[in-house]
Amino acid sequence: MRSAKELARSFTLSGVIDEMTETRNRYPVEQIPAKEIEEHPGNAVYSMDERAIVQLAASIKRDGLTDLPLVRRLDDGTFQMLSGHRRRAAYLLLAEEDDAFSRMPCRVVEGVDDDQALVILHSANFFTRELTVTERAQATRALDGRVEQLREEDPGLSGMRTEDIKAKIISEQTGRQVSGRTIRRTEDTAKAIETQLSLGWRRAAEGGLLSDEAIAMLAGLPERQQQALHVKWSQKKLGKRATTCFIKQEAGPEEADPRLKAADAAIVRFLRNKPDTLRGCDREMLDALGRHIQQLEESY
Repeated sequence: MRSAKELARSFTLSGVIDEMTETRNRYPVEQIPAKEIEEHPGNAVYSMDERAIVQLAASIKRDGLTDLPLVRRLDDGTFQMLSGHRRRAAYLLLAEEDDAFSRMPCRVVEGVDDDQALVILHSANFFTRELTVTERAQATRALDGRVEQLREEDPGLSGMRTEDIKAKIISEQTGRQVSGRTIRRTEDTAKAIETQLSLGWRRAAEGGLLSDEAIAMLAGLPERQQQALHVKWSQKKLGKRATTCFIKQEAGPEEADPRLKAADAAIVRFLRNKPDTLRGCDREMLDALGRHIQQLEESY
């Protein structure tokens, strides 16, 4: 069985190049008109915040392009972006005022198929952007199909956890370490955002305004209580850390409906003054009713 590292390497950019050519000199940097580079459809799951693009454009204008985008040449000779969608957007913005930015230096690769392109795209996005937790999870979830293909090719991988294979692929692709545990935690947090948070808090989380701790606390609250907390929070201007503290302070047990309290109190009174007809109940029922009385009394 091939090691996880060997399997991952076969789907890295360097692995693709090494397997398909004798030298990387076939892939020099080329100056390509930015507007002629097609976006990759897989990038649609990631946000393209306009303010962040403006800031990036200012940085490029001041310091130059410090990290070259990666594109692939398609069969028809056109180019498709693999890594660098935000840099391309920044170049297009700069080109509106300065024609010097109409062409962008890119590293060009050929012979990269659609599946390999997706692996490169999502692996690169995991580290090269300020992703929200949901976007980071989208990047790793996108590798699920490739992991299953690897398992079909090598049944020996059935004993390796999906998140560990993803971690190896991303680490080999980017040269930066990430653990399977981190990937699992990220995907679990994203699932909590998507399925357990109220709409307002979900938007806040997707906007990067909530810590993982805050998300976990909110996910354990009823939706009605989440909504009430969100109304209070919306009236304040709190940073991420302050928001976590706010939720800790405010997210106590939900105040019970007064009508429910009245109903429980009525049960207590009834059981304390139960009619003689209940004296024939068996001891187990009476013990259970007694425990219920004690719980009710402790709650008031």
